[in-house]
Amino acid sequence: MEDVNAVTASATSADAIKALMVLRAEMVQREARMSAAINEQVQSLRNEVGQFRRDVAGIVDSASVRITHEARDAVSPVTAEYGAAVAGTSAQIRSAGRMVWMWLAAAGTVLVLAVFVAWTVLGYYRRELASTKEELQRYEDAVPVVQAFYASDAVICGGVICVHTDPAGARVGEKGQYRAARRRR
Repeated sequence: MEDVNAVTASATSADAIKALMVLRAEMVQREARMSAAINEQVQSLRNEVGQFRRDVAGIVDSASVRITHEARDAVSPVTAEYGAAVAGTSAQIRSAGRMVWMWLAAAGTVLVLAVFVAWTVLGYYRRELASTKEELQRYEDAVPVVQAFYASDAVICGGVICVHTDPAGARVGEKGQYRAARRRR
């Protein structure tokens, strides 16, 4: 009986091992199927994400084109009005610029004329000042003569100077022909 028990136990063990092997094979197959299913799902998800990105890009591109057209259509009248305003303002600025240049030219002409007149007047007054200086120098040169005349006992007689000579006065001149006049009292 022991042998039968041993054979039965051995058969049971072999059946258990076979059952375990079958179970393991089924689990490996199931795991392979699940892995394949998961990979299919991941690949499907990747494809859908790619498609979603393409759809979003298409929507964004068409929206940007549409927004650009709508913005251009909305801004065109304002741009045209702005262009007309700039053109009018530019014409006014050019006109004002020409007016400013005319005023500057007139002011420059007046300034040149004023400088010319001032230079001419200055030249006239320089000449007058030079002649006045010469006359003043003659007067300054005559001051010692007038002082000497005034200090001497002399008078003008017939367009010349007549003096009352000092007999003891010093003689002057190359030959001593002149004698000093007496001092006035």
